[in-house]
Amino acid sequence: MFEPIDKISNLSKFKEDVFKGKIFVFKKSEITLNLVQEIKKNILIEYDGQLEKLHHLDNCEEISSTLVANLKKIPEFKKLFKIFLKEVNFFHEKSYWDQFRVRVAPAQNKFSYREASRISSHRDTWGTNIHQQINWWAPISSISETNTMIFYPDYFARAVKNSTSTWDLNTYLEHRKREDFSYPSAPQLLEELPSDANVQSVNIEPGEILCFSGCHLHSSSKEESDNTRFSYEIRTICQDDLDNRREAPNTDCDLQWQFPKIFRNIDDNSPLKLLAE
Repeated sequence: MFEPIDKISNLSKFKEDVFKGKIFVFKKSEITLNLVQEIKKNILIEYDGQLEKLHHLDNCEEISSTLVANLKKIPEFKKLFKIFLKEVNFFHEKSYWDQFRVRVAPAQNKFSYREASRISSHRDTWGTNIHQQINWWAPISSISETNTMIFYPDYFARAVKNSTSTWDLNTYLEHRKREDFSYPSAPQLLEELPSDANVQSVNIEPGEILCFSGCHLHSSSKEESDNTRFSYEIRTICQDDLDNRREAPNTDCDLQWQFPKIFRNIDDNSPLKLLAE
C-alpha cells in the first residue's frame, strides 16, 4: 500500500495517483534527515531525554504541551521542508501550505482533545472541505506498531457517518484562542468501524516522509504503547489542481463552507482564495 519513491518524475500523474488513494513514502535524503535533526535540536531546549520515553516523567503532559506550542513558531522547519519539496520535484509556483506542526502522541491513549494526544479516526478534508489537499507526515523518533498512524484503505471512497454537518472551523479556532479544548479539533466519526476492517499501519523511519490524500480515513493507533511518538505534519494545496478540478472524491463531507484561510502561499505568504469566495 505504501509505495517508496525518491523523486517525482511526472507531477500531474503523481497527484492523480494521490487523489485516487495511492500513498507514497519518500526515502531518506540529506535534507529530510537535516529537518529531523533541526526539530530534535529545538526539542532539546525543553527536554533532553530519550524522546520515546518521555511518558515516564511525572510532568510529561506539561512538557508535551509546551513543546507542541513552542515548535509551531520556528520558521526554519518550513524553510527546510520547502527545500525538500523542490528536491523531489513537487514544488512549483502558486503552492500553498498550512502550519508546520510537531505532534506528541502519548504512550497511553488518555486524551483525544489536547494538543499532545492521539487522534481519532477522521479525514483531514472533513476540516476544510477542500479535496485537492495533500498531507505530508513523518516520524521524528522511531515509531512502534502500538503508537503510529493507521489507515482504513477500504474507506477511501466509502462513506461513514460523521459530524461535518454541524462542525465549524471558525468556532473551533475561537475556542482554541481561549485555550478551551471542549470543542472538537475536527469533525468526529459517528459510527463504530467493523472489528475486522482492513487496517494498514505505518512503519517508516525518521527521515522518510509519508504523502497521501487528505481524503484517506486514518487515525492514531489505539493500543497503549511503550513509546511516546514524536512526528511532524503539514498539508499542501496547489493552485493548478484547483483550476483543473484535479481532486480526491468528496466521500462524505457535509461542511457548509470551504475553509481555505489556514493555507498560505509558500513564497509570499498570501492567503489561499477560492473562486467561490
